[in-house]
Amino acid sequence: MSVGVALLGAGVFAKKEHLPAIKACPSLSLRAVYSRSQASAERLATEVGEDADAYFDSPSIPSKALDDLLSRADIAAVIIAVAIPVSPDLIKKALAAGKHVLSEKPIAPDVKIARELIDYHLQQEDGVLWAVGENFRFWDSVHRAAHILKEMRGNLVTFSVTAFSYTDAENPFYHSDWRQKPQFQGGYLLDGGVHFAAVLRTLLAAVGQKISCVSAHTTSLQAHLPPVDTVHAVLGTDQGRSGTYVSSVGIKAKRAMEFEVVTDKGSVIYRPFQMEIAIKQDDGGSEWVERSERAPLMWGVKEEVAAFADGVLTGTLDTRLSTSDALEDLKIVEAMIRSGKDQGVPVDIAGDGY
Repeated sequence: MSVGVALLGAGVFAKKEHLPAIKACPSLSLRAVYSRSQASAERLATEVGEDADAYFDSPSIPSKALDDLLSRADIAAVIIAVAIPVSPDLIKKALAAGKHVLSEKPIAPDVKIARELIDYHLQQEDGVLWAVGENFRFWDSVHRAAHILKEMRGNLVTFSVTAFSYTDAENPFYHSDWRQKPQFQGGYLLDGGVHFAAVLRTLLAAVGQKISCVSAHTTSLQAHLPPVDTVHAVLGTDQGRSGTYVSSVGIKAKRAMEFEVVTDKGSVIYRPFQMEIAIKQDDGGSEWVERSERAPLMWGVKEEVAAFADGVLTGTLDTRLSTSDALEDLKIVEAMIRSGKDQGVPVDIAGDGY
């Protein structure tokens, strides 16, 4: 059985990742594409290389608007990959039309809007699915690192996240107007930060803990990366442990991504782009044994799209696509941005008020 799907968005990620992922999924049939302008929509339709119709906002042409696309009976689902501020409105329109939705991370520009969208989804007819794509959650190596930690059966001591990736005009994503002039909190710290929060939450869950409070300082080092491009944070867990989170797209001298979780029985250092999981483990004596495993690099978009297609066919979503997990990722990043604005004042993300 083939599910008719439409791709909403014609940006870099939609063309580079979502389009190939849809084509690679045998249970999906791409019927239409949508973009704000006729030129970008028709360009994307041409790249599809099959019989996909183009829809757009400008110029206004009868039968070519988004509402016309959403009214088509042969389209059961949509994949939304648009600018962060634009996404919520498209999600609501698609859900209201009874279409299953896979929307790109973050779930929303902020926690308030995310909760409003979740409430809106719950008001729709039963069986209409809303999935949030977080491709890092589909990295097998993340779950392998988490499995190793779980098998250690240790108590958490501390943890750290390091994520440096200098961004300038050489980065293809930089040229999106909505990234150069962000109308949402945190800029790149939000856009990429939910990825890092997703990995950290997966690793901490393996040792039975989750983030409950945040204290952070944010900085703007590069004028072309507004509003802030660097964060230094201390994260506290629900069981009284703490760790650090350092991320920047504005430091030229550094480029690295590393997650470390230390327990009283051993530690795991996960370096995805070096394709390595480094392990130190108590040998039961007086020393810790060191070893490492390969961590094959994968981008995860094909896997998340395939999982979404399976969910549409079976009526049950893969938990890695859940709106609740996407909300928790966003809460951590938003708390860092809020704390940074208040010069490090702690933000409690476990309380009823958040």
